[in-house]
Order: sequence, then structure tokens, then C-alpha cells
Amino acid sequence: MTNAAYKIQQTTPVHRAPRVRVVRGGRFALSRVRDIARQVASVLGLAVLLGLITAIVASQAKLTELCGEVDSTKADLATAATTYNYLSTKMDDISNSANIDEAAARLGLVKTDPSQINYIRLDDESVIEKSDSDAAKFVDGLYTAALSLIGNFDP
Repeated sequence: MTNAAYKIQQTTPVHRAPRVRVVRGGRFALSRVRDIARQVASVLGLAVLLGLITAIVASQAKLTELCGEVDSTKADLATAATTYNYLSTKMDDISNSANIDEAAARLGLVKTDPSQINYIRLDDESVIEKSDSDAAKFVDGLYTAALSLIGNFDP
């Protein structure tokens, strides 16, 4: 059996040039504009993102500062409340009638006898004058003059 040989023809392939149409601007100009628009959009997006991050950090810093002030004010309030409670208790102890009687006894004071109290009723035009010695009148006159002089300096 014999094999048939294939006959190979060498033909040069014809290369056709692609059809090209010349347009002003064309796709290259559009793609360049799109690239620039994308870059501008990404820069703006990044700027907005950085602005938001900066705003969050600033608000957190202010929040921390205000929380510190609130804590210090609460501590001052607690101190003031403690002082108020102490002073209120001390005032109650001082104003207690048993404590007043005890302090009066310690100082040697005695209660007044009702017979020692005299009530005087004065008419509208009644005046009580106390007779003083000449030296007391002179000192009283100097005192009145000094008060009058001080009163003139005070606007």
C-alpha cells in the first residue's frame, strides 16, 4: 500500500490592513478624560474620608475633655455635699437646746427670773434720755463728728 503524499502549496497569505477611521478626539481623548475624572473622584473621595476621620478624632478629643470636666465637677459636688452634711450636723448639734443649756452652765450663765423682766410701753413721742457725765458727752460728740467726717468721704 502506498501512501499518497499531500501536495502542499505555498501561498503567501494576504494581509489586509484594518479599517481605520480618523475622528477628532476619538476614544483616546475620551479615555483620558475618564481617567482624569476617576482620579479626581478618588482624590475627592479620599479628601472626604480624611475629613470625616479628622472630625471623628476631634469630636472624640472634645468628648474626652468634657468627660474629664464632668468628672472633676462631680468630685467637687461630692466634696461640697460632704461639707454641707458635716456643717448641717454640726449646726443641729449647736442649736440643740440641751447643748445650749450645757454651754450656758459651763460659762456660768443662769436663766433669768421672770420677776427681773420689766416691760415698758412708750408713746409715739416719748423719748428716754440718759444723763451722762461731761467726759462721756465729749467722747460721744467726737464719735459723732468722726462718723460724719467718714460719711462725707464715702460717695
